[in-house]
Amino acid sequence: MAETIITSEIETLVSEGNTALIAGDAYTARQRFRRVLELDPERVEAWIGLAGSVRPYREKREHLRRALEIDPSHATARSILEQVEARLAAGQVLAPGGVQVRESEPTLLSIARTEEAAAFETTLAESEASSDEVETLFCYNHSDRETGLRCTNCNQPICSECATPAIVGQLCPTCLKIRRPVNYQVSEVNLLVAGATALIYSLAISFVAVQLLGMVGFFGFLLAFFLGPLAGNLLVRLSDRFTKGKRGRLMQIALGICYTLGALPWLGLTLIFGVLPLGLIIFTVMAVTTVVAQMR
Repeated sequence: MAETIITSEIETLVSEGNTALIAGDAYTARQRFRRVLELDPERVEAWIGLAGSVRPYREKREHLRRALEIDPSHATARSILEQVEARLAAGQVLAPGGVQVRESEPTLLSIARTEEAAAFETTLAESEASSDEVETLFCYNHSDRETGLRCTNCNQPICSECATPAIVGQLCPTCLKIRRPVNYQVSEVNLLVAGATALIYSLAISFVAVQLLGMVGFFGFLLAFFLGPLAGNLLVRLSDRFTKGKRGRLMQIALGICYTLGALPWLGLTLIFGVLPLGLIIFTVMAVTTVVAQMR
């Protein structure tokens, strides 16, 4: 059943991507084909469509070669690749943009013909420029840094520091944030709720731990090794309930710090009475370690 749903979604995305490509909406087409490749990296039509949605000829060549690795006999992919290789051999860097073609039934063959026609119409104009001339790009986050990279989602130039590797190509910080799973999109409210939960929980559980470990005596520190992870796991469950399963580095920091703050009063009181709270220290360390590990 799940396979049927995914297959149906892929077919819809491919159709929408081809339609957007024919209409000249390269941004939407890229989004659709990227999503297809996330679901099925072996989808040849998506690699071909992706090649049609980007302007740099080298990037087109990369996508088309990937399509032919999957299906070496694919005629459309081979035909477009030959055109791209010819443009690169002629010293051309970018394919023309802004081409719009309206057809009732967008097909892969029509995409290939559109690409060929557009390239042919601009060959004379492009041939006037020097074959060595290359567009100079600057990172949109760091305007003083030249780069040859572009975000494969929004096509903005980005430097190596801003680029994050994706399943195909690389993403800029903005697109990376948008495409992050929902449970890793943490708001300030989520952090406040998680921190308050950890602080209150730690005040209560640390008090219980002090009493319980004190009753055991000298061997309380051994018991702390077993009870600490259980306490940490319970805190993660509480956090999931109140924040709807939020995860990530910020959640790790908020829970870890607030839990430690909640345990400090009991650690201080125990020291005031002249007792080294070894068991509570181990209990706290084990709990925080468990929380940090599970909130990745």
